[in-house]
Amino acid sequence: MMNRVLLLAFLAAIGFAGPADAWWNKGTLPACDQPLVISSIMQKFRYADRRTFHWGVEISEIRGVYETPELIRNDSFIGRRYCRATAIMTDGRAEEVAYLIETKQGFASVSWRVESCLPAYDPWHVYGAWCRAAKP
Repeated sequence: MMNRVLLLAFLAAIGFAGPADAWWNKGTLPACDQPLVISSIMQKFRYADRRTFHWGVEISEIRGVYETPELIRNDSFIGRRYCRATAIMTDGRAEEVAYLIETKQGFASVSWRVESCLPAYDPWHVYGAWCRAAKP
């Protein structure tokens, strides 16, 4: 019992036990236009195309990045940042991309991860119709 109390006190002291707002205010969520976030979106799309869909198209550039505010108060322990942008494909088309950045979702729940969706390239509706799960 004493070990649990000490562990909780330690986690609270370093910020792991706080709500999502505490993570957000500490700046642990990267910005929507951070290069690591953009490259993650491009790499995941490339991987999905090579392994599954074989469309023969890739994302060559991501433009017009902006953050979409959450409409409800998020008291979750997982901080989320919702973003949208325009993906320029290698065939010249411009497609919408919706993505979210989440804390505590990376390796061993320590880091962050990006979940992205291009509605025109989601034939199985993994993120719902028109990527609703990646939008606030």
